[in-house]
Amino acid sequence: MLPILRQASWLALAQVIIRLIGFFYTIFLARNLAIAEFGLYSVALAYFSLISTISDFGFNRFLIREIAKDHLRISGLVFNVTLLRLTLSSCLFGIFAVILYILDPDKFRVSVSLLMVLAVVPQAVALTLDGLFVALKRLQLSALSLVFLSIFTSLIGYFLVSSGFGPTGTAVALILGQLGYLLIIILILPTQKINLLSEINFKTIREITLGSLPYGLLGILGMLYFRIDTILLSYIKGNFDTGIYSAAYKFLEAAVFIPSALSTALFPVVAKLYLDDKSKIKSVYFKSFKAMVLLGIVVAVGYLLVLPQIIQIFLPNYLSSIEALRILALSLPFIFVHVPGAQILLSTDKYLKPIILLSILTLSFNVILNLLFIPKYGFIAASWITVASEVLSFLVFFQLLRVKVFK
Repeated sequence: MLPILRQASWLALAQVIIRLIGFFYTIFLARNLAIAEFGLYSVALAYFSLISTISDFGFNRFLIREIAKDHLRISGLVFNVTLLRLTLSSCLFGIFAVILYILDPDKFRVSVSLLMVLAVVPQAVALTLDGLFVALKRLQLSALSLVFLSIFTSLIGYFLVSSGFGPTGTAVALILGQLGYLLIIILILPTQKINLLSEINFKTIREITLGSLPYGLLGILGMLYFRIDTILLSYIKGNFDTGIYSAAYKFLEAAVFIPSALSTALFPVVAKLYLDDKSKIKSVYFKSFKAMVLLGIVVAVGYLLVLPQIIQIFLPNYLSSIEALRILALSLPFIFVHVPGAQILLSTDKYLKPIILLSILTLSFNVILNLLFIPKYGFIAASWITVASEVLSFLVFFQLLRVKVFK
C-alpha cells in the first residue's frame, strides 16, 4: 500500500496545485463572463471532454496495463497507439463539426464548441506519452506536465478573457494549453532515455484496438454519465440555467482530484497483482476504501460549510447555485468510495462485460431521470439526479465486486 500512496502523492500534490489554479480560474471566468456565457463555456467544455474520451477509446488504459506487465513492448505500443489516437481524433473532429453545424441552431455555440474540440488533436499525443510515465510509475513526470498545462491554459485564458474575447478566448486558451502540454512532455522524454521509434505494425494495431475496445466503451459511457446533464440543461433550459448549475458542478469536480490520484496510481499496481499475487487485492481494496470513506466525508462537510460563503463573497450573481452545491456535496462520499472498487474491476479483462452492462444501466438511469425532470425543475433536478446516480453506481459495482472478486 505504501508504494501506491507514494506514487499517488505525486499526482495528489499536482492535483492540489491544479485544482487551486482551476478554482481561481473558475471564479475569474464566472465573474468576467455573463452567466449565459459561462453556461456556453461549460457546454463547449463538456463537448471537448466527450470527444476527448471517445478519441482515447481506452487506448491509454490498455497501454498502461500492457507496459506495466512488459516494459519491452514500450516502443511498439506507444508508436502505434499514438498513430491510432491521431487518426481517430482527426476523424472525430470532422464528423462532430458537420453534425453540430447541421443540428445546433446557435452558431456561436457551435463555433466555441468546435474550437475547444480542436484541442483534442494535440492532447491525443500528449496523453499517450503521459500514459507511458504512469505505466513506468514515474508519476512525478506526469504531475509536472499536468501542472504546466494548468498554469499555461489559465494564464492564456486570463489574458484573452480580460482582453474581451469572452468564451472564444477560453477555447483558444485550451488549444494553446494542450500544445504547451505536448511540448513539455516532448522536452522531458529525452531525459528518460526511452526509445519510442518503431514502425506501423498492423498486428499490434489490431491487438490495441480489440484490447482497448471495452475500456473505450466504458470511457464513453462514463463521460456521458458525468457530462450529459450539462448538455441536456443547455438545450432544454438554456445557457443561463447551465451557467448556474455549472458553477456548482465545477466545485464538485475540483474535489475529484483525490480519488483520481489514487485511481491513477492504483491501476498499474493492481494489474500486476492479478498476475503475481491475487490474494493481496482484497487487502489493497479495503485499505483504499477506508481512506476514501474518511476523505469523502471530510471533503463533503468542508464543501457544505465553506463554499456557500465563497460564492456569496466572490460570485454574488451565482447565489442560486448554492442550493445546487449543497445537494451535489452529498454525492462526494459515494464518488470517493467508488474509485478503489472500479480500479480493481478494470485492472483485468475478466469483468469487462458485466461492467459495461452495469455502466449502461447507470447511464440510462441518469439520462431518463434528467429528461423527465429537467424540463420542470431545471438545475435542481440535475443536482439530485447526480446524487442518486452516484449512490446507485456505488451499490451496483460494490455488489459486482463482492460477488466476482471477493467470493
